[in-house]
Amino acid sequence: MVTETARTGAQTTEVREPAPSAKKPKFRREWAWCWLVVALPFIGYVIFNIVPVVISVAAMFTDIEHNQISTMQWNNFAHFVTFFHDAKYWHALGITLWLTCAQFLSLLIALAMATLINTQVRGSKFFQILYFVPYICSTVAVSIMWSQIFSGSEAGVLNSLLGTEINWIGDANWLTWCIFIVILWPAPGYGIVMFTAAFKGIDPCLYEAAEIDGANAWQRYIRITLPQIAPMTLFLALAGWMSGMATFDQVRVLAPITWTGTAGVDDMGLTVAYYTYVEGITFSNMDYASVLNWVTAIITMAGSFLFLKWRKKTEENIESVQWHVQTEE
Repeated sequence: MVTETARTGAQTTEVREPAPSAKKPKFRREWAWCWLVVALPFIGYVIFNIVPVVISVAAMFTDIEHNQISTMQWNNFAHFVTFFHDAKYWHALGITLWLTCAQFLSLLIALAMATLINTQVRGSKFFQILYFVPYICSTVAVSIMWSQIFSGSEAGVLNSLLGTEINWIGDANWLTWCIFIVILWPAPGYGIVMFTAAFKGIDPCLYEAAEIDGANAWQRYIRITLPQIAPMTLFLALAGWMSGMATFDQVRVLAPITWTGTAGVDDMGLTVAYYTYVEGITFSNMDYASVLNWVTAIITMAGSFLFLKWRKKTEENIESVQWHVQTEE
């Protein structure tokens, strides 16, 4: 195709555009496959994450018969009225907060063990690995193991050691303590590894400056080590808070639901996650279970927001201390 004519004196030169490449359709087909590969995970995310969230939100304001979405009917906020008069949920929330304390207690244990490991005592690496092993074990398997230890029969490990016949899991006074121990036992392993890494990230110049000023080992630990690892501490506290609010496997094994929906003796094994499961799965009240789930999520997010706010503040304080040390040098 002639597209342009250039004249130089009496001569005329025709400039032709190159013919369209025959490879362009193939290039576009290749890009179409690329877009398809990118779109498939997004489509899966929408189907398996966004759609259930939308259905869960809609379920809070509707009645659903036998968990059939096609039977949704507007209920004029009836589930929220039921929720505010539901003493069982607040009972479950109290137990959940109590069991969450096991996660926070594990931080203190992890900090103490990581401090000993950081002193380079003989065999410290071995103990670091030893304490981490329970953390990577299956929660269900660990719970089953402890259920045999706390068994109320004569064959129970704890009863055999103590020479007693106490029904540890079947007694309302002991059940929550049993669950507390099951949660606490594997929890410090992760914290020990994280605290050990945090200790190694502290600037040695801070200790040198404090030692020049006459600070002893305990003062250096209180004034330098603890503030420097504060962001890590708050991160682990946040992880423990979220894990505690989602406590399920341990109570599912140690306090199985009866046909009446009671979790253990006097519902002493009922957590908010377990209660949501009972309402949604055992009793097929998915609509009311959605209300319980979202209320728990809001409480969890509110606590998480506070932890993140404190963590940001501690990071700013650490940066300020490091800047002063650098300027003095």
